[in-house]
Amino acid sequence: MKDNNLSTETSLYLLQHAENPVHWQPWSDAALDFAKEENKLLLVSIGYSSCHWCHVMEKESFEDREVAAFMNKHFVNVKVDREERPDVDQLYMSAIQLMGVQGGWPLNCILLPDGRPIYGGTYFKKEKWLEVLKALVETSRKQPDRVEEFGKEIQGHLQDASYEQIKDYDALNLGTMKKWISKLKSTFDTEFGGYAFVPKFPLPNHLEFLLDFGSQEQDETIELHIRRTLFAMGNGGIYDHVEGGFSRYSTDALWKVPHFEKMLYDNAQLIGLYSKAAMHSNSNSDCEYYGTIVYETFEYLKRNLKTKFGPYLCSQDADSEGAEGVYYCWRNNEIKKILKTDFHWVKDFFGIYEDEVWENDLFILQRKQALIDVAKKQNWTIAEAKEHLSRVKNILFLQRGKRTRPVIDTKSLTSWNALLINGLIQAYLAFNNKEYLIEAGDLASWIVEKQLDEKGALKRNYVDGVSSIDGFLDDYANTIQSFIYLYQVQGDLSYLHHAKRMTAFVFSEFYSETQKLFFYTQKDAKLIARKIDIDDDVIPSSNSVMAHNLYELGVYFRKDEWLEKSQEMLGKLKGLISKYPSGYLNWMALYFRILKGTKELHVLTTHKPNRAELLILLRKRIVISYHREIPMTKGYSEKGIFFCENNTCLPRIESIEALLKQI
Repeated sequence: MKDNNLSTETSLYLLQHAENPVHWQPWSDAALDFAKEENKLLLVSIGYSSCHWCHVMEKESFEDREVAAFMNKHFVNVKVDREERPDVDQLYMSAIQLMGVQGGWPLNCILLPDGRPIYGGTYFKKEKWLEVLKALVETSRKQPDRVEEFGKEIQGHLQDASYEQIKDYDALNLGTMKKWISKLKSTFDTEFGGYAFVPKFPLPNHLEFLLDFGSQEQDETIELHIRRTLFAMGNGGIYDHVEGGFSRYSTDALWKVPHFEKMLYDNAQLIGLYSKAAMHSNSNSDCEYYGTIVYETFEYLKRNLKTKFGPYLCSQDADSEGAEGVYYCWRNNEIKKILKTDFHWVKDFFGIYEDEVWENDLFILQRKQALIDVAKKQNWTIAEAKEHLSRVKNILFLQRGKRTRPVIDTKSLTSWNALLINGLIQAYLAFNNKEYLIEAGDLASWIVEKQLDEKGALKRNYVDGVSSIDGFLDDYANTIQSFIYLYQVQGDLSYLHHAKRMTAFVFSEFYSETQKLFFYTQKDAKLIARKIDIDDDVIPSSNSVMAHNLYELGVYFRKDEWLEKSQEMLGKLKGLISKYPSGYLNWMALYFRILKGTKELHVLTTHKPNRAELLILLRKRIVISYHREIPMTKGYSEKGIFFCENNTCLPRIESIEALLKQI
């Protein structure tokens, strides 16, 4: 392995390093076997194509011949795309956190030849990187027993995933939920929304649960917090006011200065979040605002990330022309020149003031005024103000099109496209745009036709028509969830059968009998430890999503063991939720749902619920069945609509309209 062997890989991130003088290898059994044969340390460097600091470290170190010569002589060097191989990333991210290092990317970890980690960090400048590598080589040579013992200790900690063992579950109660909510409220940023710490990430699954809870419990504090957060994000620099779409996070409390890469998983979930906010809102102006965000974000995704094969690509880079954010930002004189007489009102609307400059005389556009205020000041009608704003955005869009565009990743991921299915379904329900529903169905068809086999096994990645990596738990969890949702909205029974088959496969390949949770990797994974994903971060944990899925599928297929498993999984997390509620909001959503009781609707007529009716039914988290073939509904022989809640059923109902009046 004396050459760089990345040129035939499908990952854009790996291909970006294919010309490095470092003899990079993809993650493989062959690379690990070679390290054992040569008795060399493994150097594993993990990142992704739109990662700014990954590019910086590549330029400073991995393109440097002095650094490359040392790495090639003393290490077997492995490059990993964290999005293709999140299992490897999770494992070694956990390892460096055990070593007291704050996680991030690039993630650089030094391993013993068998894969046990002995050192790790994130970004290093060239001089520090060489210093670290030389020290590790020297320590490994002079104190092999010490290094071996440390690797063994870290491996032991990585394998110790013993979550709280609870045999007798406390009864679910609203008091416990309100304690968790009270803790959460103490972390809110009451001025700019989100949590009161930086950097600030949009956390759609957190906000979706709070939206549901605040609405059902009529909690005005939470409802105000959600609205404040959604407007602050949508008005801030984290949102692209020219092309649509959100950047990954904000480096400040004001949502002003983003880390400029755009990720599919963020935008997919934020489409759903803003749509759900519109469903909950009684304000026409708020709904219109949310609808604009959803429409523009979807247009950005279609224009930039949609492939000819159907699925969407992962991300767009933060960098272009060798710098971060230059594609997205503007100079005062540039905008003044291209907008001419419009500049006088645009500078107020987008905050182009001297004290708002970011760096290098660049401005990040932010929405500083409400459109109605602009209209009043310019003596326009609202319709005229919208026309002028649309015209200005188009001028800026065309001008930006003359710049060098940031690179777009070349792979699609099953998990992230499944998140987009969910977001688009919510957008359809909120705004009655059938394009959203059609696109969701098309993405589901791609998964069924290209990523799913007859056994219920999924592939994770898709590049130019090729899928090469087996799915991980998030691929299954998010796909199952999206298929359940599609069944409820479209009534196509095949979605539920696919969901059931995938769930059975997940039990056979991912379930831990010891922990009573699911591993992130299949049982044939060749890693030093199998991780269990439980934290609800920017994306909800795969275990929390599976627990929700088991609850719904348990109802549909009358599988008591799946219902019990869902509650057992939740029970194992209760202690952690009580300690750190901000890390487990999708688990809290399940707790709240079970607490509120099971609601079942059997629609056995030719008149299915229309969109407006579905919106209400699904907001109430009602499990909807349209088929007698489903065990939940097989006992009903006559036509009609039947509603049951907590094992108590109403008499037959003639229409959904009549049902909604009763409930």
